[in-house]
Amino acid sequence: MWMLLGSTVATSFLDSLNPSAIAQQMLLQAMVKNKRHIWFFIGGIGSANLILGLAVYYGIAAWVSALFSQAVERYPQHIYGAALGAGMICLLAGFRLIARKKRQANNAQAASEVKAPAQLTPLSLFLLGGAFCAIELASAFPYFGFLAILASYRFMFPFVLLFMMIYSFVYTLPLILLYFGYQKLQGTAILIRIERMLSGVAGYVVPVVVVLCGAFLCYFGIDALL
Repeated sequence: MWMLLGSTVATSFLDSLNPSAIAQQMLLQAMVKNKRHIWFFIGGIGSANLILGLAVYYGIAAWVSALFSQAVERYPQHIYGAALGAGMICLLAGFRLIARKKRQANNAQAASEVKAPAQLTPLSLFLLGGAFCAIELASAFPYFGFLAILASYRFMFPFVLLFMMIYSFVYTLPLILLYFGYQKLQGTAILIRIERMLSGVAGYVVPVVVVLCGAFLCYFGIDALL
């Protein structure tokens, strides 16, 4: 049991040293008006890490993948056509958001709004955190190593959930410490300078993510239909 606990802490700490997640939180923390809303981003990452881990551990992910494969075999044109349509909608929406941000940047009156875009609600922050965690799961080798070790013990669900919660907490710990460090430096000259640097690109985060999702869906649909 102590060996498993040590392995859990060690692998989760190694997995938590993720510069992209730290950079994402710094950028988002410079964007939001209410800094405490960053807890929704951290909660989204932790929740997605826990849920996806349970899905992989109990084979739910494999079951969903098999179900999707069967749907594609039976209704390929419908599935890929829907993906292509959704991708085009995302591309149009993303480019429209980018164009609107450019118009706002050219308007001196709207320049102050760049630091706190209206679309970054607590729900959108939570969903962004979950999406970032899901995207990075494919390269989370320490997490898969931890799941393999945990599976060898053949625990009942309460113990599996407990160790996965410990893993998720340690995984998000650097982000929690970053939040408190950011709050401690609030109002200092160095943090104001960093926020000014980040505010120039902060308003484009959501539009660019939407465009990238649209491009992926379009590629997924076109590559299969052609």
